[in-house]
Amino acid sequence: MQMIRIGRKISFDFMQKRYNCGLILLRRSFTFESKIKEISKIFDEIFSSIQSHYESSSSQLIAAATQILHIYSKSTADERRFFLREMCTKYGVDHDALKLAIDAYRKDPSTYRDLNIASRTRYFRFLQAIGNVECGVKSICDLRADVLDFLSSSDLTPFEMNTMRTLEKELRELLTLWFCLSNLQLFRLTWQSPADIVEKVAYSDTVHPVQDLSDMRRRVGAHRRCFLFMHEAMPREPLVVVHVALMNKIADSIQDIIEVDRLDSCESTNDTAIYYSISSTQPGLRGIDLGNLLIKRVVSELQQTAPQINIHSTLSPLPQFRSWLLNSLNEPFTSEKLFDERLIKLCMDCKVFGDEKITERMRLFLLQQIRKNDFQRYDEIKPVILHLAARYLCEAKQPSSGRAIDPVANFHLRNGAEIYRLNWRGNTSVRGMRSSLGLMVNYRYQMERVSENSAQYVNNKYVAINDRVKSILQP
Repeated sequence: MQMIRIGRKISFDFMQKRYNCGLILLRRSFTFESKIKEISKIFDEIFSSIQSHYESSSSQLIAAATQILHIYSKSTADERRFFLREMCTKYGVDHDALKLAIDAYRKDPSTYRDLNIASRTRYFRFLQAIGNVECGVKSICDLRADVLDFLSSSDLTPFEMNTMRTLEKELRELLTLWFCLSNLQLFRLTWQSPADIVEKVAYSDTVHPVQDLSDMRRRVGAHRRCFLFMHEAMPREPLVVVHVALMNKIADSIQDIIEVDRLDSCESTNDTAIYYSISSTQPGLRGIDLGNLLIKRVVSELQQTAPQINIHSTLSPLPQFRSWLLNSLNEPFTSEKLFDERLIKLCMDCKVFGDEKITERMRLFLLQQIRKNDFQRYDEIKPVILHLAARYLCEAKQPSSGRAIDPVANFHLRNGAEIYRLNWRGNTSVRGMRSSLGLMVNYRYQMERVSENSAQYVNNKYVAINDRVKSILQP
């Protein structure tokens, strides 16, 4: 067994001993109860040598990390949950040491570093050591994915919830440091790229799922670009992927991009880049802002390789629009807020409502049509649907943060884009109808205004809206 670590040689005997302990444990036929007892013993043995953040050699930590990862990878979901809870419970913050550090800091502010160390969980240095193990960075990603799954379950006790949240924050901090822009490598995917990477990218598109090999070949062919980030510690693992179409207009339909073999015009005359799909491939990197970094890096790349491109826009879904609208129409309180003067006027202007001016009947009519999800009927109330979509994007906010309730809108507004245009029949697929009534939206990135728009949105919750959308909001 060989393990490579730059700048330090690992003790082979110590490593072999620890590794063999893990193999012996795995070869036994354990019940769940007996196995978790063995896991507890291993934790006690490993962490007993970590009396402080300064003790225990790097070799010991790396060997311990290797053993723990080996056992963890062979464990069931229940065993992993116990595994993490055991680590968090026994080796979290040492509150006695923290109190002493606080007292020392009050007497001598120059001891702030000791205070910082004491405020850390005792397992934090162990998590850092995992990064020095072969495939350790990927293991930390997978570990955080497990923690996020556990946090989403409804059967956690309050104590487990708090300890898991602390662990998630520690993992996120490490990943944010490791996945900074200087550690990321930009790649352009082509049909000649390694087959395993092409396959991973094809499976990763959750926005517009790839149908077959021909579909994937189109997406990396003429008039298209596919870019992705990879990390040197996770070779051949795409992290986040963006698909781009080079066009001579801001696209209003996804069918015009993914369902045609060749886009019109010559590439050299295209002046518009349409970012029509952005997907993260690693669940453990959720919340790590790689999509923002990728878009800005791709813009910079296109400015160098295709300088004629001067317009940058997305063609994006409204993934929760239909469910938001159904909920709003179902609830008397929210539907009352929904039917303000603007919406009532639009409903009255639509002939399909007849002479009926009673708000409740308008609500029931809309509710019935949206439940049926019949696009032909939507055409009859198009102004109403567009107005409601504009309000969903521009006015529907998260109660806790005041940010856009739509996750895609929040992402692009935070990055500094403006809501440029709503597109009727932008996505007529079953998926598009089910989630967003067939609508799509363009978020335009005007590079000279991106920083200002982003700051206004993050600090003041101000949404940059193009006049095209403003006219729909105020009919």
